[in-house]
Amino acid sequence: MASWDTTPPGQRITLCMIVRDEEAMLGQCLSSASRWVDEIVVVDTGSRDGTIAIAESYGARVGHFAWCDDFAIARNASLSLATGEWVLFLDADESLEPSRAQFIRELVAEGRGPDNRPRAYTMVVRSETAHGVTDDLQIRLWQHGAGLEFAGRIHESLVAPTGSTIGVMPTNSVLVTHTGYKPAIMEARDKVRRNGAMLDAAIAADADDAYLFYKHAQHLVTDADYAGAVGSAERALELSASGHASRGPLGGSNLADTYRTLIAAHLALSNVSAAVVAGERGTTVCPDHPPLWTQFGLALLGSGAPDRALIAFQEARSRRDMPVVGAIDRGSAGWRALYGMGEAYLELKRPADARASLAQALIDAPSHPLIIRALAIAEEQTGQVQTAYDRLDAAVRRIPGDVALRRALSGLLRRAGETTGAVNALAPLLDLADVPPEVYDDLADALEAAGSAEDGANARSIARLLREPPTDQVDEASQA
Repeated sequence: MASWDTTPPGQRITLCMIVRDEEAMLGQCLSSASRWVDEIVVVDTGSRDGTIAIAESYGARVGHFAWCDDFAIARNASLSLATGEWVLFLDADESLEPSRAQFIRELVAEGRGPDNRPRAYTMVVRSETAHGVTDDLQIRLWQHGAGLEFAGRIHESLVAPTGSTIGVMPTNSVLVTHTGYKPAIMEARDKVRRNGAMLDAAIAADADDAYLFYKHAQHLVTDADYAGAVGSAERALELSASGHASRGPLGGSNLADTYRTLIAAHLALSNVSAAVVAGERGTTVCPDHPPLWTQFGLALLGSGAPDRALIAFQEARSRRDMPVVGAIDRGSAGWRALYGMGEAYLELKRPADARASLAQALIDAPSHPLIIRALAIAEEQTGQVQTAYDRLDAAVRRIPGDVALRRALSGLLRRAGETTGAVNALAPLLDLADVPPEVYDDLADALEAAGSAEDGANARSIARLLREPPTDQVDEASQA
């Protein structure tokens, strides 16, 4: 740690943390931050591993707190132990990016703002999730005497004392890397179930919190409860517009992401028209949010409006250099929008434009099967059949169980007259537990092209059977 005695008064930083069973990650976090802070406060909520010993090895002052299913109360307990004039808050699954951590010292040296208000700094928190990498602007460094404290049982936020204000200063100079949303970590720690239970309890305690309903909608999408997600997202929007939300209306980024979540849930339910309506509503009130435009573009593609979809994806791309405000999926204005543009160009019979957009998308997402499939289609349509085949063949070798890639390879081979290869490309998919009926449609096309009309007819029969509802659903429908 930095020397408490040699750090100028008013510039001493306390790193505050709450932890539980974090021995696998805590060392990396403390190693990244310890040389830039003057004090470390770690509040443990019941660890049974080596977490406390690791904290003590870095000179941390360790406090103990009986967990009460409330993140804000636990975080405020750590703040109460801090003696520095500044607080830096990190979680154990976060670390300071080494090349930029030193800027923390420059920030605290600036002191109060020109209007003499206490100062707080937002930092970019970069998370790897199941859907890509997101950048989120969060307050992580603030003057301790400002009276800021956490509020909210889960998805807690910093709030200022009633009647007071604080000068929030955005900065991109310090980057916090967050690994806790990686799918494997979420699954290992059962975070989805835990967060769901805590959100349910928080909503039961405060049914007028628009922010909680927004986070609940996000959680339900992750948990594949799409109908529930629609309900929670709509409730969040209703509360936000009512003027009676207990934590105030949703801010710009959170409001936009509520609409984005609503669109995604409608699309998962095949409610394409409702998704388009949600996109129209959202982009009207939140026109500067790239992820919302990209999600709206996907809805428009699904509705059969590639011309409008192309415009939506281009709107996302035009905002790719805007500063981060709230949580932003870094790919939304990048490869995701470029992929959407490629699909729209294919629908509009503009394969050369599609090829250009998709090739650019592939730079940032080189292994994404949907981009590879679409790019191969564009290459085939522009006469680059061998290039398309080589691309699909290599991708299938890397990801042998991917349905979209094998279907694309089979179609390419069939159109090139390689009917045996077209059949063979689909064969491994027939062993899947849940074979999509479209696979048998493609198999029928390949078999018929090869002159096996009877086998092709059998494949089409299987496709029809797979599309029929299960017998028990038919019985229930007849009894209704």
